[in-house]
Amino acid sequence: MKGAVKIDRIEPTDWYVGMKNPSVQLMVYGAGVRDTESVSTDYPGVVIDSLVRLDSPNYLLVYMNVKDAQPGTMTLQFNVKRPKGKQHSTSSKAQSTKVSYQLKSREMSGDKRMGFTNADVLYMLMPDRFAQGAGHNPKVKGLRPYVEDRTKPSLRHGGDLNGIREHLDYFKALGVTALWLTPVLENDSPDDANGFSTYHGYATTNYYRVDPRFGTNDDYRRLCDEAHQKGLKVVMDMIFNHSGLEHPWTSDLPSRDWLNLSEELSANPSLFTLNPSLLNLTSYKLTPVVDPYASKIDLKETTEGWFVPTMPDLNQHNPHLMRYLIQNSKWWIETVGIDGIRMDTYPYAFADAMAQWMKELNEEYPNFNTVGETWVTEPAYTALWQKDSKLSKANSYLKTVMDFSFFDK
Repeated sequence: MKGAVKIDRIEPTDWYVGMKNPSVQLMVYGAGVRDTESVSTDYPGVVIDSLVRLDSPNYLLVYMNVKDAQPGTMTLQFNVKRPKGKQHSTSSKAQSTKVSYQLKSREMSGDKRMGFTNADVLYMLMPDRFAQGAGHNPKVKGLRPYVEDRTKPSLRHGGDLNGIREHLDYFKALGVTALWLTPVLENDSPDDANGFSTYHGYATTNYYRVDPRFGTNDDYRRLCDEAHQKGLKVVMDMIFNHSGLEHPWTSDLPSRDWLNLSEELSANPSLFTLNPSLLNLTSYKLTPVVDPYASKIDLKETTEGWFVPTMPDLNQHNPHLMRYLIQNSKWWIETVGIDGIRMDTYPYAFADAMAQWMKELNEEYPNFNTVGETWVTEPAYTALWQKDSKLSKANSYLKTVMDFSFFDK
């Protein structure tokens, strides 16, 4: 008989009651966790709606409703299957694993969160390249090999969140009102053989953890809090189009359609780590996304091709993956108090899925702001992506679009 299931981690790591959408997806990681027969809780106001078993045996999705729940610590019980024909045998009692999970109260309702506006002066900075705070650790244990060397342009330079926080008065003196940090989430990619690192942060390997080279989630929260005290806003850079090659999903796909893969790779996903030439890379042509006369192959190459071989292309048409990403953006808003989101490579992801994300985010946070990176210089293209645009049959719900037309002129 199988023993109690082992739970390695659950994402989101905690959740907030009082959301307009009371449904919560828990992504549970653990060897053989798919074999869980049932998940239960006796926490008042929480209902387990469904379990979703994916292709990999090492993931389980638990959907629960917390509409009537109050803040507190709940217990989730994961029960494994009994052997057939032995349901009444004393020796075959169901094995169970109990895990504590915290439901938190929100600091404010969603409509109270105010995003950046056109009255703000945004300052873009790369945490690794800005400033190093006191007590910085140049060798964080538990990460893949990396080097901090400020004499090498392509290696990490050792900047961190505390270094930014210690210079908030500098930004104020400049007249800046909002800080746009390039991605701060864990980017556990090793330096490659050519001496290049992913210091830029655009290859996420953990969506719920600040890169420990930059600091902790608490350090990020402290930065946001102190920035707010000084009248500064903080914009978080997110990426829904792709993850990092070293994300656990890559070596153990939750489902075969978790990533956008060629037919050959769909049959054997592990091959792309052995033979990157099998990958379909994006064409970098963005007009097929909005051109009603574009060929299907051109559209497919843009949206389903990988940005680079080290950044697996996420399939936002998988509803469970998209729910994961939507929840993740809400979690960071609630957990650290960011004032806006800059979404990377916006047109490379599926437009209908991104519109779903924006619609739900706008409903929960009507005064929040998100800007999408649409790196095309034609004004009409930029206008088409704008929320409520008359140029598009489908509403993007994207409140702000990056103006590369202005940049190009």
